[in-house]
Amino acid sequence: MISLELKKEKRTGLTAILLISGILGAAYVLVNFAIRGDSLLSMPANPMDILLTQLYGIVMVINMFAIVVATSIAYNMEYAGAAVKKMYVLPISMKKIYSSKFLIILTAFLVSVAFEGLALAWIGVNRLGPGAFRADVFLLFMLYTYITSLPVASFMLFISSLSENIWVTIGIGVGGFLSGMALVNMSDSILMMLHPFIIMFKPAVAMSARINGTVMSAAIIETVMFFIAGILGSSKKKAE
Repeated sequence: MISLELKKEKRTGLTAILLISGILGAAYVLVNFAIRGDSLLSMPANPMDILLTQLYGIVMVINMFAIVVATSIAYNMEYAGAAVKKMYVLPISMKKIYSSKFLIILTAFLVSVAFEGLALAWIGVNRLGPGAFRADVFLLFMLYTYITSLPVASFMLFISSLSENIWVTIGIGVGGFLSGMALVNMSDSILMMLHPFIIMFKPAVAMSARINGTVMSAAIIETVMFFIAGILGSSKKKAE
């Protein structure tokens, strides 16, 4: 099923969108630091904090929109020509289809983040000076940014599986981006963590590369929650 879904997602351009976003994010990091590197390093802050937080903001926006677009087209081929309705009468597990799409998206996005991480690591090793680059801090931050992006991917795939109109799904994604950007600095309430886009924004607005355990825990819980919701929704459609 994963092999079949991978062939379909290659045709829709889903994997290409996520991989291209990683390349664009890496290019932005390199160009931005080439232009602003000296002024950034002159800031009165820990060099690792400067490297990881000052360059991540735009990269996060690129990643977010790539996830929104990629997940919005994830079910485009199934809904085209009412193909998904025909699949319900075939001996095909909709749960396996959903799980395969989920795994492909998470894997492609992981590769995308790796591209961006390589660019940051190159800058850290070559520009921060001897002993300033800490591999442990870097790896934890990259893991943190990856995990905090997963609720958006999980939520948007869930919405995509429910909506036949791709523009509705994209509209929800854009609305999530705008509301998350407006609300992320207003409160640190646990209730705000119910908003998956706010979770993804958190590393971008932090002034330190230190991991926020509450945010990471909320990200993992929401990712699992939306994944289960998608699996249950797929099972219900099959039953209907």
